Amino acid sequence: MENVITELKNIINIGKLESYTFNLKDLPNYSDYKLDIRKHKEFTKIFSSLNEKANDCLYWFSTDNEKDTTFLKKEIEVYREALKNRKDIRVVPAKNTNLNSSVIYVGVRKGGARSFTRINNKRVEDRLTHIEGRIIQHLGYYKKGTTQGVQFVHWAKDCNIEVTLNVIEFQESTNQFLYIIEKLHAIKLKPILGKH
Repeated sequence: MENVITELKNIINIGKLESYTFNLKDLPNYSDYKLDIRKHKEFTKIFSSLNEKANDCLYWFSTDNEKDTTFLKKEIEVYREALKNRKDIRVVPAKNTNLNSSVIYVGVRKGGARSFTRINNKRVEDRLTHIEGRIIQHLGYYKKGTTQGVQFVHWAKDCNIEVTLNVIEFQESTNQFLYIIEKLHAIKLKPILGKH
């Protein structure tokens, strides 16, 4: 067991932390599914950097203080209630009991080849790395609302709150430990959203 713990500690320290800050009020309106958030002036730099990440990643969204995060937790609960009476579905992270934290959500994303979709029976590259696609889902700009994500634009767009996306890209594959790393970080960071 000690060997596993030692190896996990080594894996966790491999990656370099990069942070990207944006204000929720700067999220562009979501009026249709055609908006490509990667090309929006406020987010181009973030997605250019994310586009370079092809390996496994650990990421988390945080605010500067617990007060802002507590406010956001209340806002998403209002949104959850509203979803019960709506036709369009947006799947948001599970509730949890964590309080007094500045962390909103913790997640991991496996690295690998870029994703592909089929258009007219032809395989077309989306040009999304795995982490890029996952962050699009969390911001709320993915066309399928049934894909779970924080969905910020759908419930927090009017909040004047700075949010930081923190990303650690691992230099080696962590597939066998990736979800254990996520769990350990979630226990440490105590995010207000998501079950771990």
